[in-house]
Amino acid sequence: MSEMTLVGQTIRAGSRAVVRAHVTEDLAMPIDIHAHVVAGASPGPTLLLLSMLHGNEWFSVIILRDLLKRIDPAALAGNVIAIPVANTSAFLTGTRCNMDDSDEPDANRTFGGIYEWITNQVTRTIEKEFFPQTDYLIDYHVSDWGSAMADISYTEDHSDPAVSEKSLAMALAYGYPALHAHRVQTGLRGARTSLGCAGEKYEIPGIVSGVGGLGWGEAIERDWLELNVKGTLGVMKSLGMLKGTPEYCDRYFRIEDYWRVSPKVGGYLEPTMGLDRQFTEVQEGELLGTVTSPTTFEIIDELRSPGRGTIFYACRPYMVRPGAWAFGVADGEKSEWRTDLI
Repeated sequence: MSEMTLVGQTIRAGSRAVVRAHVTEDLAMPIDIHAHVVAGASPGPTLLLLSMLHGNEWFSVIILRDLLKRIDPAALAGNVIAIPVANTSAFLTGTRCNMDDSDEPDANRTFGGIYEWITNQVTRTIEKEFFPQTDYLIDYHVSDWGSAMADISYTEDHSDPAVSEKSLAMALAYGYPALHAHRVQTGLRGARTSLGCAGEKYEIPGIVSGVGGLGWGEAIERDWLELNVKGTLGVMKSLGMLKGTPEYCDRYFRIEDYWRVSPKVGGYLEPTMGLDRQFTEVQEGELLGTVTSPTTFEIIDELRSPGRGTIFYACRPYMVRPGAWAFGVADGEKSEWRTDLI
């Protein structure tokens, strides 16, 4: 295995390093991207682990910390590049998007952007410094405080079908039973997302891990943490980077389309269906939760299922603003349990 050079720094085979890519200067602080590199002792692919394009999704920082502790460079074939905080500016304010009055505040919707907003400069730096070294990508989007995501996303319509096939294979190897089939060409999460850009421009297959959330208590969050670490290790095993076989599920719930059910008003959101209802069916019009005014204590909004489907992400009681994350209901006409995907 030859040495690896990343952001101008040489990392020898069988060693670890932390490299820093400078993005820009803000008013009172530099904007940098720190990447942890584990260079394997033997040849293999390079896997990029990308975390916190959204500044409020900090759970994935802990996932990468615990994951890196379990990777022995001497037993690794290939390289791991782990970026715990991709978007320093949004992390500083604890917000999903950058608070800089830009036209493009969401870093995971601005890959390929031509302007000089912070998000554009962040994603250009990722493209320039890390994508050319990358063979596979995992982008983590574990939910913010109060809500919980529950799917592994892959892209099924890349211009090169081989990229889509590899993306699906990675998603299966993560070992989580809910798979969300994204579309680069026509969907919301298009070519300006990390997965869309990596797959279309660089032919890098990737997945998004969106399993877990914050504010649910230590026990369940510890389980989500372990699930994501094991899932990533499973992908690495499937790629031949580690010895062993991934733990596949007996069946997978393939989500082709879904309804995002969010509050129209701000207030105290109280779900009538919690995590115990994940992956269970609901009927059209069924009550999912209510929003109570924090000043009058009146119920001012009801969240109901737009159609027959299956709940796959949910929320706990918390104070919300309009449009906050609450429920994801997989369209019953376009989603199903499958046993033939592997």
